Amino acid sequence: MERNATPSDESLGFWIYRIYAQASCRLRRTFQAHGYDCTPEQWGLLTRLRDGEGMNQSRLGERTLKDRHNVTRMLDLLEKRGLIERRVDEANRRACRVFLTEAGKDAEEKLEVLVARHRAAIFEGLSAEDRGVMRRVFTHIVKNIEQKG
Repeated sequence: MERNATPSDESLGFWIYRIYAQASCRLRRTFQAHGYDCTPEQWGLLTRLRDGEGMNQSRLGERTLKDRHNVTRMLDLLEKRGLIERRVDEANRRACRVFLTEAGKDAEEKLEVLVARHRAAIFEGLSAEDRGVMRRVFTHIVKNIEQKG
């Protein structure tokens, strides 16, 4: 049986991963250069909390596409840095709700400015139409994966 193989550097998955890995590394270096000990993944948690404070850890994991163990580990670090606080969920005493502290809100706002610059640099030279096409194509692929996965 003949296999229709393409080199790995020609596959869509390779390019998606490469973009993710390089953008994530660059963003982390940007955070560090501005004195923030925060990963892009941790920033993602802070941003989701800004948009929906008080959600439980399970929901936070769903919203950030992270498993329970990774969310717990990242929240432990953010809590040690004083950026978030956990409170027992009154409706379910076994669960915690997560909230940004004032320091967390301040850090998230300042990191958002750095992220906006980062995004502008990444998409430099691409028109709004180009970005719209990419968004539609990736949304379509995600729907296919979710429906057929």
